[in-house]
Amino acid sequence: MVQESVPAMEVSGLTVKFPIRGGVLGKVQNYFTAVEDVSFTLEPGKILSIVGESGCGKSTLVKSLVGLVPMDSGEFKLFGKRVVNGRIQDKDSKGKCTRVSDLVQMIFQDPFSSLNPRQTIAEILTAPLLSRGVNVQEAEARAKELLERVSLPKEALQKFPHEFSGGQRQRLCIARSLMVKPKILLCDEVTSALDVSVQAQILHLLDDLRNEFGLSIVFISHDMQVVRALSDDVLVMYFGHVVERGAADEVLVNPRHEYTQKLLASVPTIRRVQ
Repeated sequence: MVQESVPAMEVSGLTVKFPIRGGVLGKVQNYFTAVEDVSFTLEPGKILSIVGESGCGKSTLVKSLVGLVPMDSGEFKLFGKRVVNGRIQDKDSKGKCTRVSDLVQMIFQDPFSSLNPRQTIAEILTAPLLSRGVNVQEAEARAKELLERVSLPKEALQKFPHEFSGGQRQRLCIARSLMVKPKILLCDEVTSALDVSVQAQILHLLDDLRNEFGLSIVFISHDMQVVRALSDDVLVMYFGHVVERGAADEVLVNPRHEYTQKLLASVPTIRRVQ
């Protein structure tokens, strides 16, 4: 189903609104527009970074792509195929529509709340495959393979999330996201909850996995230095709107919009004091 010659993801006119309720009966009185008329393209094997200050709609945007937040309007395509109600409109040989989650997986900001504390790592990692009809032996073999790939021992399968550090938990979240062999990862501030010494390790791991598995990545961040080092393309958001987009070298070196210029100017630098 996947066609490498077409964009991995195409989003056109995406809008997300939340109802504002009030009164005794809690009726909808108005709507708050969190994301308005956002359009972008993610090319196969590339990293698109979405930047902007907190509250600009970055996380809401990507959550709407995996169905965690309902879209109010807009069109969403994966590898040239239209997505409707979480299903890709391209039936396979058995007459079933591919689910978005088969091609797109999301890694969240907080690795501590992303893993069920009552489940073992084996239960957490194998769940996506078991729910798709894969037998236990194959699912566990895949889990062991990915644990090794993210530099964690196979013995981790029998442990619980509380036995790992923040960086190790994020590695577990990355391993879980790869269990179903997706083609696209949505990374929502995946390093912001980690120590600085661990952030670089996770970023290098994501870049290595992108090259190894041919992944396309949407990377949300407010850290402009990370974005500069990692991205192929950049999308700048401000109050739910896209104010600038383009190649990373172009947007980050010669920003045209005043907001992008101010974002870049806010990056801390070391200056010699005379």
